[in-house]
Amino acid sequence: MATKSSTWMMAVGAFIAFVGLCFLPAAFGPDSDRTMLGAGAVIVATGMLLIAAGFYVKARSLGAVAAPVAPSASGKRNRKSLCDRCAQNEPVIQCRVHQLHLCVDCLTNHYDFRSCAYVPSTRRGVPAKSNAAAYAQTASS
Repeated sequence: MATKSSTWMMAVGAFIAFVGLCFLPAAFGPDSDRTMLGAGAVIVATGMLLIAAGFYVKARSLGAVAAPVAPSASGKRNRKSLCDRCAQNEPVIQCRVHQLHLCVDCLTNHYDFRSCAYVPSTRRGVPAKSNAAAYAQTASS
């Protein structure tokens, strides 16, 4: 019900603002009257205030209808990320050539300054499928 009344408030406000704009030719015509300019400004301002009130009522009614959003269960998101090679420790560095996030222990076995490029690991969550199993399959072949 509030949305209908707010729509009507905006429509009536637009009409009142239009009537106030109709005062402008009388204020700036050949027989200009400054009191008509003031009256037109007051009427336009009243129409704009009514339009703004209509928007306010509509926004308040839409906010009351919307259901509050329940916090999502982020149990999986809070787990620590794991090394792609051993899947036991937290990664500290990423090999950009092999796309592996490595812990300190696995880095000593993987380190090759000629072919690998390393950057700090910025992984924040565990991927859906661990790359440790994929790396073990490629290493064994």
